[in-house]
Amino acid sequence: MYVMHVIEVREWGEGGVLVELRGEFDGHNLEDLRQILDSVVALRRPTMVDLSGVTFLDVEATRELTIRSRLYAHHLTFRNPSSQVCASVAACGFDEWFDFRSDPEGTSCRRAYVQKSGGRMAS
Repeated sequence: MYVMHVIEVREWGEGGVLVELRGEFDGHNLEDLRQILDSVVALRRPTMVDLSGVTFLDVEATRELTIRSRLYAHHLTFRNPSSQVCASVAACGFDEWFDFRSDPEGTSCRRAYVQKSGGRMAS
């Protein structure tokens, strides 16, 4: 069995929650993503969502993360977006809606760009 995505939830810092997303996120696993995010938001604890391991994010998943970043901005923080996350966010025109946090060695979407070439997007 091939798993295309992993969502790992664990304790983080003093009383916080860390959610690590890895792999591909699209319409096939959007409900898994929603359920996990609903569960951690219901805890009402500071939550960090690490996006460094995301290798693909479709329009639906990008929109879902964007909406949640706005609705729960007071305790849900997104950090270390992969270049694929940055490209998806830019392609959807959501650049200004996200406030990503980056570790010093992490990727910053402000440096990301989207280039169309032969029908494919690259970053």
